[in-house]
Amino acid sequence: MCSGALALGIGVSSTALLAQEQASSTGQSGTASTATPATAGGTTAPAAGGQTAAVGATATIQDVIVTTRLREEELQEVPVPVTAVTGETLDREHERTVKDFADKVPSLTVVAPNPRNTSVAIRGIGKTYASDALEASVGVIVDGVVATIPGQTWGDYGDIQQIEVARGPQGTLLGKNTTLGALNITSKAPTFEPEREVEVTVGSRDLFITKAAASGPVIDNTLAYRASVYFDRQDGFIDNTLNDTSYNGQNRWGAKLQFLYTPTENITNRTILDHAESKEQTLVLQRLSDPKYYSDNGALRTGTYTQRLATFSITPTFDAFNSVQLNQQEPVYSSGNGISTQTDWKLDNGYTLTSITAYRDYHFSAQNDQDYTNLSVAYAGYLVDSWQGSQELRLTSPKNVDVLGQKFDYTVGLYALRSEVTSTLRTDFGSDAAKYLYYGTPLAGSSALLDGVKVRAAEHPDTTSLAAYGQTTWHATSALDLTLGVRNTYEEKDNWGRKWYTGGATLNPTYEAYRNQVVGLYSTTPGVYNTNPVQGKAIYADSWSWLVNPSYKFTDDILGYVSASYGEKSGAVQFNTTTGLPQNVLPEEVNDYEIGLKTTFFDKKLTLNPNLYYTEVANYQALLATLNASQTVYVSYLGNIPGVRLRGVEIEGSYDTPIDGLRLTFGGAYNDAIYTDFKNAPCAGDLSYARTQSCDLTDKRLAAAPRWSGNVGATYSRSVWDGYTGYVWASETLRSGAYLDTSLSKLAWQDGFGLTNLGIGITPDDKAWDLSLWGKNIFDKQYYTSITSATSTGAPVIGSVGDPRVIGVTLRAKL
Repeated sequence: MCSGALALGIGVSSTALLAQEQASSTGQSGTASTATPATAGGTTAPAAGGQTAAVGATATIQDVIVTTRLREEELQEVPVPVTAVTGETLDREHERTVKDFADKVPSLTVVAPNPRNTSVAIRGIGKTYASDALEASVGVIVDGVVATIPGQTWGDYGDIQQIEVARGPQGTLLGKNTTLGALNITSKAPTFEPEREVEVTVGSRDLFITKAAASGPVIDNTLAYRASVYFDRQDGFIDNTLNDTSYNGQNRWGAKLQFLYTPTENITNRTILDHAESKEQTLVLQRLSDPKYYSDNGALRTGTYTQRLATFSITPTFDAFNSVQLNQQEPVYSSGNGISTQTDWKLDNGYTLTSITAYRDYHFSAQNDQDYTNLSVAYAGYLVDSWQGSQELRLTSPKNVDVLGQKFDYTVGLYALRSEVTSTLRTDFGSDAAKYLYYGTPLAGSSALLDGVKVRAAEHPDTTSLAAYGQTTWHATSALDLTLGVRNTYEEKDNWGRKWYTGGATLNPTYEAYRNQVVGLYSTTPGVYNTNPVQGKAIYADSWSWLVNPSYKFTDDILGYVSASYGEKSGAVQFNTTTGLPQNVLPEEVNDYEIGLKTTFFDKKLTLNPNLYYTEVANYQALLATLNASQTVYVSYLGNIPGVRLRGVEIEGSYDTPIDGLRLTFGGAYNDAIYTDFKNAPCAGDLSYARTQSCDLTDKRLAAAPRWSGNVGATYSRSVWDGYTGYVWASETLRSGAYLDTSLSKLAWQDGFGLTNLGIGITPDDKAWDLSLWGKNIFDKQYYTSITSATSTGAPVIGSVGDPRVIGVTLRAKL
């Protein structure tokens, strides 16, 4: 979490809407989309025009090209559960952030209350829990470059060609941090045919978005460029009753400059430079309630949030969707820069040698009010700076290479990554801290105990990763394929940690010891506190990923597949939050089994893609919580849940109906996710024994993993008068109820809900402009994306709320 782990308790479609064009780009861990090539100087270049498919066009799913396996393939020919959504669909439905993308894929969940807290999950697991040392299990890959820090994916994606969501371990080709799946995002590429496009959106809460893109030749047939920029601003929907600030709006911008260089007919280079930043009044967590009684025995809770505030003559309000009371909140600032260059060299024998070199950096700063009132208790947040550099070399064979009379395709490669992060939690205590934190004890009257104390907790995790990988498909017969893959990754990880404080009054030894306890200084010997840097226990790890994936073409329209795969994500160098002694997180191991079909019917008008899966995760990496030695502070720490199991069914598809211009899309998932081994789980804070016991959650349902999820959509277009086409679209996203807190507290239950989006628009037949009226969450459904239960040390129930209704009007024009 972005805030400090204080006693205040700080410490969740399938749509293959189809376009006929895709842009070209591949990358580590690879995303790319290429179809409809245009020839420039003898070199295959991305299709001109950006978006050539009309709304409601009659393109079939066969037109969608994906590169989940690092080569261009038709979606229905890939024996992997993967969903592709075109940029045209995302633009039309105003899905512009990673969080929005979850509207289109039932098995994808994204929680993103601010950049550092961005968390991406597939089938209910894979979250990063706002840790700067723990990598995600679901890889997010943007233009071929993996994002090692989730905050790098924050912001709008205003110039997208396509996204792909691959489910299940993808490590043999897409990298070590894709043990549960991958989200690949591909930007539109430069074109040699000139393009100019601008978009303006206005809407509710003073929404104002501008986007512009331009592309064309710099040197005919040799060098092309593409430049894009966006500005996104909107007022928040949660008002601060203590001043005129509103929270959870937008205030961000970004730009991207690309060059496509084709010096010969066999060499293509694409270089991308980008920058994005935001400075937004953001609430990661909001107070939801403060139960008066323990939920297990009905006994009166003592030392509650409400009781503590009563000593200051304050009665808290719990109006999470509308208001808050904050006097120390600062805007959350984040920024990121990137440069990548990819060179594809087509060799004379049909092979392609690819090199991808990339650098990214990221900065984040937040300071949050910890007590949600006008008191001066604590003010805390993280300061993060990171950078990463990577290099990949890959050799891709042509189709159907003859080896001893047998036909093969294969890809082999090498990958290297270096990343470094400096993360510092800054906590400043105020004059009301002791009275609040030590409620009911004599120390509550010692205002000098914490007033003016500035605590800093720093870590510096760094990673060196080297990998070799390969995957081959043996075309045993015209119908039977067998895909085998393997990846070996060697990693070195290290970290150091340090806790210290400055400021505050000079105290006698007894009171100084109390202060050291509450600020959480390291203490390897009881009563002795350490402020010096502590070196972690370095990790030198060697891990494997593998894949066995036979598939069989029963007919031209029915492909069946089975897969068994294994992936391993390395551990993290961490420390015991009380003693400072090394306490590393164990590697996470995933065994996954899939069986599915890719089918089309009615002359490819109807597509049905069902998939069954069974996944076992050993040592699932998660954020856990415990009380510190003084029993006054809940401390969050990275640890392992011994066993998690997923099993379920997914189905997705589309139908071009007999009604001209009407297309339906649909997707659904049933996910039976449980803890198979979680005997020493943290107990929910609203239980009377939470301070003294652990709880056994074995065989309980996994937190934040809805049993049912789905989405349905419809797009209808028709000529409204000569030369003009009107269209309407609608989509519904559905989620069943789930506990959102790891401890499965009754207070952290989110009922099932649905979100409805609608739009209507008109465009001339030449697509010169497009005018639309649209709405998201039009019924203004109130729901939570995360919840943390109340604690026995005085925290209320806190959580993040979902976005309310927004209505907008958008005008796009080609210049």
